[in-house]
Amino acid sequence: MSPRAACRLTQLGFAPVYDYTLGKVDWIAAGLPTVRAGQTSRRVLDAVRRDVPTCAPGTPAGEALQQARARGWDRCVVVAGQGTVVGILRAGRIGATEQAPAAEVMQPGPTTVRAHEDLDATRQRMIQRHVARLLVTTPDGSLIGVVEAADS
Repeated sequence: MSPRAACRLTQLGFAPVYDYTLGKVDWIAAGLPTVRAGQTSRRVLDAVRRDVPTCAPGTPAGEALQQARARGWDRCVVVAGQGTVVGILRAGRIGATEQAPAAEVMQPGPTTVRAHEDLDATRQRMIQRHVARLLVTTPDGSLIGVVEAADS
């Protein structure tokens, strides 16, 4: 099971929950340095935006989105523990006066991509599927940032 799923199950009261152990591929997926002969393609990590707004699961959803909007974003990533992504709040689905905790109204388990993936191929898939942004996470589910379909 992924660390993100384990974190969410723990939040829901399940126990014991076992976590995945990292390996070599996870090192690469986290965007850590590697040596590759003839490296010509860019990775998702090369285009990641790290300024994505975040909030804790207990933060009032409306407050979190207001803070995100003030920074020019239409969403806020809900993170728990050591920055593990557990959900996302989208401005079009939640009102600015929503007082419920983010965990109660978030979209759980948003789609993510790993930092080591080929940037051009990832953007092509995003365009084909009409996805403007994807969250970029480490193998243990921690937020790195956001990659956008359009080259910025």
